[in-house]
This record gives sequence, C-alpha cells and structure tokens, in this order.
Amino acid sequence: MVSSSFLSLALVALMASQESYGFQASPTFSIKSKTSSGASSQLLMSSKAYEEQLKRYYNTAEPPQELYNGAVNGDAPSATTSTSVSTDPSPVYGAPQQMPPPPQSFQPAPVQPAPVVQQQQGPGGLGNAAVVFLGLPLWLLLSTQVFFNKPAENVAPTTVTSSTPVTVVEKLALPIQATTNNGAPAGVVVLSQPITKQEVRNLFNLWNDALKTGDPATVAKRYGKDGVLLPTLSDIPRNDFEGIKDYFVGFLKKHPTGKILEGEIFIGNNWAQDAGIYEFTFDDGSKVKARYSFVYAFEDGKWMISHHHSSLMPQETVRPVKVTEEEVRSFFGLWNDALKTGDPQKVADRYSKDAVLLPTLSDEARYTNDRIADYFVGFLKKKPTGEILEGNIKIGPNWAQDAGIYEFTFEDGSKTRGRYSYVYTYENGEWKISNHHSSIMPQPAVAAMKKAVEYEKSQAEAVKMINDMDKKMTEMDARVAEMNGKLSIAILEKAASNPTPVVNNDVVSPVAVSAVSGPALVEALNSASNEI
Repeated sequence: MVSSSFLSLALVALMASQESYGFQASPTFSIKSKTSSGASSQLLMSSKAYEEQLKRYYNTAEPPQELYNGAVNGDAPSATTSTSVSTDPSPVYGAPQQMPPPPQSFQPAPVQPAPVVQQQQGPGGLGNAAVVFLGLPLWLLLSTQVFFNKPAENVAPTTVTSSTPVTVVEKLALPIQATTNNGAPAGVVVLSQPITKQEVRNLFNLWNDALKTGDPATVAKRYGKDGVLLPTLSDIPRNDFEGIKDYFVGFLKKHPTGKILEGEIFIGNNWAQDAGIYEFTFDDGSKVKARYSFVYAFEDGKWMISHHHSSLMPQETVRPVKVTEEEVRSFFGLWNDALKTGDPQKVADRYSKDAVLLPTLSDEARYTNDRIADYFVGFLKKKPTGEILEGNIKIGPNWAQDAGIYEFTFEDGSKTRGRYSYVYTYENGEWKISNHHSSIMPQPAVAAMKKAVEYEKSQAEAVKMINDMDKKMTEMDARVAEMNGKLSIAILEKAASNPTPVVNNDVVSPVAVSAVSGPALVEALNSASNEI
C-alpha cells in the first residue's frame, strides 16, 4: 500500500515535469515498478514509441546511434526525476546548433530491456521537490483513506420483529409537561430559580412548622405532586398525598419538634439538596436522632419536597451497650430512691414510654405513664422502703432482667414480702423499666385466705344461733301474751258475776281491781286462776 502511495506521488511529479519541459505524453507510455529489487520505480518507454519520437525530431528514417547505444547500455532515468519527450523540432538536449549525423544502422537487440529515455538535468529539480514536498501530506492522507480503510463487510441484515407497531414521527413535538408544568421535575428545563443555601435550610423550617400544627394533611402539602417519602419507622414507601398523610397520623401523636444538627446543601437548576443528621424532641421529653435527605424542586412557583428519606442511626440501633450485673442491681436502687421522694410522678418517670406495670395490690394492668403514677398515689401513703432479699440477673443486647423476692418496710413498722420481675431496656441513652410485675407471696396468702374462710363460717354459725334464739324468744313472748289475754278475760268474767267481791270482809270494786299492779296483781291473778 505504501509503494502505491509513492507511485501516485511519482505520477504527479511526472505530470509536472511534462508541463515544465514541453513533452507530450504519448498514449503508448507504460509505468513499471521494480518491486523485486526494491529500487525506486522507473518510467519506461516502448522501443517503437521511442523510435517514432526520434524520427519526428530529426526528420530522418533512423535515430542517432549514440543515443540509442546509451539507452541500450541500461542507463535508465530514475523515477524520482522527470523525463521529457516532445515532437517539437526544437532541440531538447541543450539545444545544439548542428544536428548530429544519423547512425548507419539500427538493429535493437530483441532480448535487451526496453530502452529508456535519458533524463534531462535542468533547472526543474527544485520545482519537482516543491511539488513532492507540498503534495506528499495530501497524497498520504488520500492514499490512507483509499488503500488502508477496508470496506465494510457484507453483513446479512437482521430482521427484528416486534408486536408493537412502529410509529414514524414526521416532526418533533414537545411533551405535554413542557406546556403545562412550569419547572416541574418531569417537565422541561426552564430558567433557573435563584436560591441561597440559607433559603434551602429555611425550607426545613417550613416543614417543621407544619409538624407543630398537628395536622397530617398540612405536613403532606409540603411535598410535591410526585413527592416520595421513605419514612423512619415504616417499611412502606409513600409516593402519593394520602400515603404521606397516613404516615404522619401516627407520628404527630408524639408531638415531635425537629432540629438539624448537621447537614450539607447542594444547589442545582431549579432543585436543591439538603442531607445530614436531625434530631426530634417529643412531648414526653425523649429525643431521637436520625439521618435525613431532602431534595427540593421548584414547582408552580413554590419550592416543594420532591424526595425525603429518613433512617435510624445505624450504630446507636445495632451496637449493644455494655452493662454489668452490679449496674443492673443498682437500677432497683434508683427506683427505690424515687419511692422515698413521695412523688408518684418521679416514680413513674423511672418507667419507659411503653412500659407495663402489673402491681401487687391492684387488679388493673397499667400501660401508660399516667396510670402507673396513679397506682403509686395510694402506695406511697404508707411510706414504703424496699429491699431485695434475693434475685437472679440476666443480660442481653440493650436489655437486662432482674427477678426475685423483695421486702417493704412501712412507716408503722409493718413489713411485707413480694415477688418481683424487672425488665430494663436502654432507651435514648438511659436504662428504664420496660416491664414490672409484682405479686404477694402465695403461701402466706393462702393461709390467710383459709383463716378468712373459717372465720366467715364461724360467723355464719353464730348468726344462725342468734337467729334461732330470737325466734324462740319471739315464740315465748307470743305464748305469754296469749296467757295474759286469757287471764284477763277470766278475771273480767269473774268480776261480772260478783259485782261486789268481798276480800277479807271488804268490798272490792272493779276499779280497785284494775288499779292493782305488781305482786298484788300476780297474787290476785293466781287466786283468780285457782278459782277458775
């Protein structure tokens, strides 16, 4: 390929030389390359064409012998120089004044190589060099494109079949969003809305103010039309208004207030990003940290939340806090110190936000902080002081258990024992009581219950005996009343039959008899009954 390139350059040089020295290119010219010997290509002429040129030049039948002998001896001109052939009768070799005599005979050897025209050394060498120098880069470029670039292989066309019809678009059309949505995330790019980093941070304050309203719909309105929420405490992605509002129904019950601790802001074309760590403080005083990513987009003239991703702090969630058995036992001491204050709320504060209390002297299970405090209102009136008599401790990742027997001494000197179970959990950097189960000692309780039953039984028997006695007394009173009635009738009848009874020769009137009372009446009745 490279030899062909240089061959093309030589042809250009030959054409330039022909024009410079007045030769006319004969249609019988042939170009041959000595590729076998590695030498430069040479321009050769056939013997017949050479003879005709000389005949026309000298107007003779035969060319000069000395010129032919020089050609026969193999002095061929180099391909890098120009060779001129012309039918013009003017001299070419230095323009001699006299014509040389023609040769006596002309018999070219049939086996000799074709005669070559002897080159003319003249003032055109510099011009040829200039042509080669200027044409070389161009011809190298053209020859590279022509000879080195292989044509593309014939590849069989692949037929692609599709069930979906192909639609030929004759002209371009803007999407619908480009004409209906001014700067929406899915629309066309419009002129950038300027915003500073401080203004981006203030967008979080707008969202935080919406939290303080306690209205889930107000918070959801801070999100864009296509906003996405990946919440902290839910596995469900929220990508519409109703889903976002539903998440904040539960979250706002804790009355959260957010605060950005650290973050990095980046501003783009009609969008901005704020990512970092924020902290929420709840109504019960507890706090929690989380990682956040807000992406804001300029929609309908307002900056809205296009993307919100919130997640727990991975190290605080996974890494367990080291605690010893002595430290676990000291948690009871903190609870006992709260009892000594006499304040039910201080005791309730030792319990976690989702704690459960199953108290000793109440059938009600306490699930909230208020109900836990309510139980200790009555219990603290006795001014108790607790002491663990025996117990067993188990420790897990961010939880611990202490179960056994404790005893309380009250202000009046009385004591009582009970069984206890404490489960402690690590929340927001502090160990709290997650579960507290307290019950009386079962054996003394069973004995006391037996005594109570026996006492109730004896009481029932005594009551029955008293009731029987009362019944008998009632019956006796009835009989006495009956007898008194009969006696009174008998006395009246006796008196009626004897209007003026005589007693010891004294006249006794009925009025006097009715006035008699006491032993005298009894004696009189007895005497009357005897008479009856």
